[in-house]
Amino acid sequence: MPTGVSILEAFSQSYPGLIQLLTVVAYLLGMWAGGSALLKLWRRQRYEPDATTGGIVMRSLTCAVFLYLPTAIASGQATVFGEPTILSYTSGSALSASGQIVVKTVLGFVQIVGLWAFLWGFMLLNRAHARGSYEPGLGTKGATHIVGGILAMNSIATLKMTAETFGLQTLLQYIVD
Repeated sequence: MPTGVSILEAFSQSYPGLIQLLTVVAYLLGMWAGGSALLKLWRRQRYEPDATTGGIVMRSLTCAVFLYLPTAIASGQATVFGEPTILSYTSGSALSASGQIVVKTVLGFVQIVGLWAFLWGFMLLNRAHARGSYEPGLGTKGATHIVGGILAMNSIATLKMTAETFGLQTLLQYIVD
């Protein structure tokens, strides 16, 4: 009979495929955004009012970020954490073998959700400029998703940063080394 730990361990085996799926979706959305930016530029030349300069620039930025996704993630990580790589997880002394599997699976899932939030943030920014006038609510949500996605993708560094801010380093050392 499968245990909860064995189910989580089997679930974590699908993480590389999920990351590849999100990367492929990002490439496809990047190509769509590039074509859409060119179409908006053509419509702007025809003096259509909903083809704004901000929308064209945002679609072009979305195209660039999605087509160069690994570089965009590395530069976002370098900006926030000072290192372009995502920190790996090493278990602390207080966890058993099954506890280490659970924590590693949960942290991997958080990283996948962070990648999705990063992509969704740029789609929200794109939608904020899509209808002619800028919609500030969508722009704020998009920026929040981008920053939150960067923090979630590097959840280990975020946990360490939070622990140092609130003086919880000794508590965190038992879980994450």
